[in-house]
Amino acid sequence: MQDLHSATDNFVAVISDPVSSNEEVNAALQPCFALLANSSEADINAFMKRLMSLYNLPDIERGTIALTVCGYLVENGFPSKAAFDKFIDIYEERLDKAAPFFQALTYHINKIKVEGEDRDQEINRIYSELINDQELVDSEMYTAIISLDKFYTCGISLFSINRENFETAKSRLAEKVTQVSFFSQGCYWISKLFTVLFDEPVTIIDIDQMIGFEGRINGVVDNYQLQHLLMGIPILNGGESAISAENLAIANGTGPQTSDNSIESKWNLYSIHLCTQPDWKSLINNKENPAQSIAFKDSWIWSEGAPEDIPAYRNRRIILLGSPAYSRSSRAQRTFKNLKASIEIDKVLTEEEIGQWLNPSF
Repeated sequence: MQDLHSATDNFVAVISDPVSSNEEVNAALQPCFALLANSSEADINAFMKRLMSLYNLPDIERGTIALTVCGYLVENGFPSKAAFDKFIDIYEERLDKAAPFFQALTYHINKIKVEGEDRDQEINRIYSELINDQELVDSEMYTAIISLDKFYTCGISLFSINRENFETAKSRLAEKVTQVSFFSQGCYWISKLFTVLFDEPVTIIDIDQMIGFEGRINGVVDNYQLQHLLMGIPILNGGESAISAENLAIANGTGPQTSDNSIESKWNLYSIHLCTQPDWKSLINNKENPAQSIAFKDSWIWSEGAPEDIPAYRNRRIILLGSPAYSRSSRAQRTFKNLKASIEIDKVLTEEEIGQWLNPSF
């Protein structure tokens, strides 16, 4: 009977053979998958280390397959440690190798005078010219640039599986991926993941019902997801949930990543700056003219944004809930499959405390 070690040897030989087909690669991988379920953690770690060592195969697509398999295994409950440290080293190495290209690209883009679609076209032209400039971009740099977009899905799997991985990866890579996130799809998504907040203090107040709480948010990627999670908190929804259990599971990470379900938003979300505007209290319980809230749109917390964009006051992100200006719906989905999200309640606010929050002194 074949053991995991010999099955791995065979897979490595097949994927490393430039004349093997993708079908042959997949066929060689299947015995490994079958054996992993009953293997020891040490053997699983050894398998993943072997796969991670394949990132530098001459065929970048084959290297991508190997890393993607590691990410897939981590997303399905296998340990991440054997792949995690190696992946950070790989991605940081590629970022450093690609840095001169992105520095040159940024230099030329800063000289562009046109705007709008013309600017986008000019950026694409400059990118194409530079990446084909053999004096600037040798074969190693080209591979580094391309692999940032090929390898990133493995990174998302490894970094989002738990908070320890997230924090370590962010401390190592955040600055570098953010610098080139506009030019690299892979860096864009990793940079977006790194914007997520954990144990972030928040104050949530429904200005119509004058109820609210102080708490913490974790793992929320965007404000669509934030709205869906808020709709699942009983204290804000008459003691029940304003969202189905299925859709709430999608939002908090305990269910499928996506669906065809549509969710109608219950509230307009406002920042604390609403309370500095004249006549803002005219919004409260204004069911006759809810569209009046458009006049205060400078204080809206836009669904397309992220919790890190919400202004803080007294070291807390303040989220005010009001009647929606118009009907808005969004799809039930979350951005990162394995990233869990939650809103924790630490303290229910009294009416007096709510009044204090709604009268800020900047």
